[in-house]
Amino acid sequence: MSLKNREHGFSLIEVTIALGVMTTVMGVAFMLLNGFQQTYQREEAYADAARNARFAVARLEEIVRSAGTNPTGKTAVNWLTFVDFGGGNTGSSLHLISDLNGDGLTTSTIASDADVIITSENVTLQLDTTTNTVVMVDNNQALNSTRRTVPLAENIRSLTFTDPDASRRQVDVDLIAVPSGVLASDKRYREVHYTTTIRLRNR
Repeated sequence: MSLKNREHGFSLIEVTIALGVMTTVMGVAFMLLNGFQQTYQREEAYADAARNARFAVARLEEIVRSAGTNPTGKTAVNWLTFVDFGGGNTGSSLHLISDLNGDGLTTSTIASDADVIITSENVTLQLDTTTNTVVMVDNNQALNSTRRTVPLAENIRSLTFTDPDASRRQVDVDLIAVPSGVLASDKRYREVHYTTTIRLRNR
């Protein structure tokens, strides 16, 4: 028998079946890879939301704890209401007054929108619901001008301040952080709920 007669190729049916099997396997592999990638992105978004919530609480704690600072002990300053929840013992905003520089007044203001150190002695912490951002508003700016607003934390859906015993000596903070890039309609969507109690160091 000649070499030519012993050589055989694949038939058209065999090639078609092989391509079909390979296409199916590759399709399943890509679907699994896409699923893993989406799961990773969601988990990363949830981890970011958790980190963001912790950062927001830490930043709020730093600011709230300074309320009532009065290094000179002047009576005029002590007559002020250092912590105000907007009438009552709970609210979505918190008004804080301090005498940070010890001059007996509460008129110091923020020097720049990018200030990372609290320099204003009269601020309001609140949630900007249009941008889901916790902001600090400088109340010592003139009323007829745009008051400086310093963003503190983004992707926060809810923020509540509470005085649990009406003593103005501590503030309970309750906030909900949302994952960026994950739709609320996603069946695996979840939010990060964070609560903490902040004790004022000066009261």
